[in-house]
Amino acid sequence: MNRIFLASLLSGAMLLAACQAQPPADQVADAAAQGDAAAAAVAVDAPAAEPAAATASEATDPLATELFNLVGDAVCGKTCPQYDARVDKAFSDMLADAASLGDARLRERIGSGPQPQGERIQTAAGERWLYRACQAHQCNLTTLVALYDPTTGRMAGRLVDRCQVHWLGTLPAEAMDRISELAPVQISDEDYTAFCTGN
Repeated sequence: MNRIFLASLLSGAMLLAACQAQPPADQVADAAAQGDAAAAAVAVDAPAAEPAAATASEATDPLATELFNLVGDAVCGKTCPQYDARVDKAFSDMLADAASLGDARLRERIGSGPQPQGERIQTAAGERWLYRACQAHQCNLTTLVALYDPTTGRMAGRLVDRCQVHWLGTLPAEAMDRISELAPVQISDEDYTAFCTGN
């Protein structure tokens, strides 16, 4: 009885694996030509793969990486293969607007946390790259969202530092709204009480 149950379980798993396989069209033709009707049927019924042209082009774009790679703040510094002197300068120029905060370690702090890869977005002013960075263990309290314009080599964005919002660089209202839409400021009630009210 157990052998029959295991055999049916195994054949079900094999059928599921066969159904999830997506062989290329030439394999479908070969299977049909060789009289392998079952393989041909599975191949024909398999869902077509989604076109990946946009994803592939973005993946090969040198700007499609984490901000710390582009600005030389990764472990390999300015010797990183992804280091980009234009992005580094734009980043430094943008952070110069935060000099009034009087924190010499700001760049180090906001680069210490996890960072997703940059993403290409459309704005009213054209295509921009959106980058995010934050302070380790305080990502909801100290975070940066920046837009980089590869045409002009300029960067601007929103810094949330110690519960205060600072706009850095020159951003039109539409770009500020876009940043707020894509990355709303999210400080939990607990963190707000502990870090933002002075208690």
